[in-house]
Amino acid sequence: MFIKNDSYWIISNSSNTDYWNQKVSPEWTVIGTFIYHPVESKGRGVEPHYHDADEVWMFASGRGEAWIDEYRYDVMPNTVVYTPMGSVHRFQMFTDFDNASVVTKLERQHREGHLYVENDGPPESTVAGMVLNGIENIGPIVNRGKRCPFKEMRTIEFEDGDQVEITKLSTNEHWLVEVGFACLEVEGFTAEIWPGDVAMLKAGAVRHLYFPNGARVALVRE
Repeated sequence: MFIKNDSYWIISNSSNTDYWNQKVSPEWTVIGTFIYHPVESKGRGVEPHYHDADEVWMFASGRGEAWIDEYRYDVMPNTVVYTPMGSVHRFQMFTDFDNASVVTKLERQHREGHLYVENDGPPESTVAGMVLNGIENIGPIVNRGKRCPFKEMRTIEFEDGDQVEITKLSTNEHWLVEVGFACLEVEGFTAEIWPGDVAMLKAGAVRHLYFPNGARVALVRE
């Protein structure tokens, strides 16, 4: 299900399943897809690969390691791994974990999915990757470099009755519910968003979020 307006898109979990479907987001955002991946068992990981897009992993739980162009980084809850187009990356988890991920709109040859050096040729690099430590990732990014399109990327835990005050947005803002649910008011429209649902809100929209029973969400601001 899609609820579409000039100022917002709300995408249900059932419509947000194809990781490379570039039609599940509006044209006014750089995001191609924003998807939640429920809990997976320890030992899970992905092999070295690259993309014709930027990708972000937002680890909500678990511990492990991520590699970007042969540089190793520790992964803990709330760690964000930004892999720009053309970077070879992988991760390996040592505990059970869940995460959300973002893919920007495709560029260059517009090839979907994982690309491999041995099959698809060496990548053309763009900029260095970036890892935001889970403990220190508590707000806007201090130094995101020249390519990263996101000012903020993090997992947030809300308690019963918490809310995000009514605000006219100065930038595009995107919310993905992982645990619990949120009550969203945007431009006079009210909806509940549940695990796997995404609310994509355009700069200039007026929004309010309320969490009656608490929730855990992934937030991305452009």
